[in-house]
Amino acid sequence: MLPKRFKFLTTAFTLALAAQVLLPGRTSAAGKVIEQLPAPEWSYTLPDGLSFWGTIDTQQSMKRMFIPLVKTVTVSPSKKKSSGMLYASVDRINGSANWVSDYSDMANDQPFTAHGFHSASNGYSYFYKMKGGIPYDLTAVDPNGKRKWTKTITDSYTPVFLDNGNVSIRSGLSANRKTIAFTEYNQEGKQVSGLKLTGKWTTGILELLPNGYVMHQLIDKQDHIYSISVYRSLTALTTPLATYTVPKTVKDSYFQVHPLRGGSFLIQMSSKDARLLLGYDASGAKKWVRPLNKADRIDTTGNNYLIKSDNIYKLYSKDNQLLGKQQIGEAGDREWYSRITPSGEITVEKQYQWQERPAVIDPETFEGDIAKEDFYVLDPANLQIKYHLSTSWHDYETGHNYIYAGGGELYITKSYAPKTISKYMLK
Repeated sequence: MLPKRFKFLTTAFTLALAAQVLLPGRTSAAGKVIEQLPAPEWSYTLPDGLSFWGTIDTQQSMKRMFIPLVKTVTVSPSKKKSSGMLYASVDRINGSANWVSDYSDMANDQPFTAHGFHSASNGYSYFYKMKGGIPYDLTAVDPNGKRKWTKTITDSYTPVFLDNGNVSIRSGLSANRKTIAFTEYNQEGKQVSGLKLTGKWTTGILELLPNGYVMHQLIDKQDHIYSISVYRSLTALTTPLATYTVPKTVKDSYFQVHPLRGGSFLIQMSSKDARLLLGYDASGAKKWVRPLNKADRIDTTGNNYLIKSDNIYKLYSKDNQLLGKQQIGEAGDREWYSRITPSGEITVEKQYQWQERPAVIDPETFEGDIAKEDFYVLDPANLQIKYHLSTSWHDYETGHNYIYAGGGELYITKSYAPKTISKYMLK
């Protein structure tokens, strides 16, 4: 018989609200703190053998949530086998029209088989799986969970899912890589464009970005990147929007391009010697240059960009004007985790903040050990705190995955082998 402490782990997640503990005397300089979760709008529990996995990779469309899963099957009385090649599509409106897309092959899949899935804003989703190399298949699934079409990809490049809802597949058309092709398909699987490139385009690093821009990095004989050019699209490769050449004094550089809404973009250069962020307008004119510190991390939301350094956040416009600054937690605290959600908002969270242990603890239930969890939603316009959820949980109920969808819409699962997801509306 299991001890009482472990019996509590089998309690349904929707009953976990009773385990929340309110600590007296809590205040916040940033306004109202939500200390108690409201009643869930709905909860959805997965079928037996499945659990949510890697909720940080959750994607969403206007009406649906797409979440990675893991399944476990019994191979023999003494052996079990697991697979992460499946995902759930959850109805955001009422949590009822849910389905699971399973593209695993438990008998033949290898432990490190490359695979992935992606969703588009129109509710379509796509999955692919390498089959020991190339070729491999890309399959489209409609919002109702029905498989619509499959395309065979004859190269090792993963698909590029474009902001317009289409999918671009890159392939090398010859063994010596003297030709590169890009083929674009719409959600119905119909080809809408195709392009073959030769010459200089087959050298260096050529990458299509989700907004349709093209990044081309040139490499010298020592395999060092010395230049980057950004083009408006695959059909506008005659003249680059912008070109940046690495100073000769800078060694071992590499680049990232961050598109912003409206066509402007950022080029981030990193190397052993220097880190720079360069801002360009939609016509490709360089407008500003900002030196970066080694600890700075760059992300974008809408037409703005965010610099994160430990637990200090600074938001800038595309014109490099400071829009807001926010420090979450004590200075230098690196245990806060942040991300920009599909809705464009910034979330910051910290879990397992164990409180001072009381003098007396129930030896069977361990009630008394309490951990606090803080979850912030920051406004992408100025970094003001929109929501601050600060809850405290008994030992056996600590640890949650927070999935924010915008407008106060929050989804929560347990951290350990979660089977149930619940929707809450923050106010």
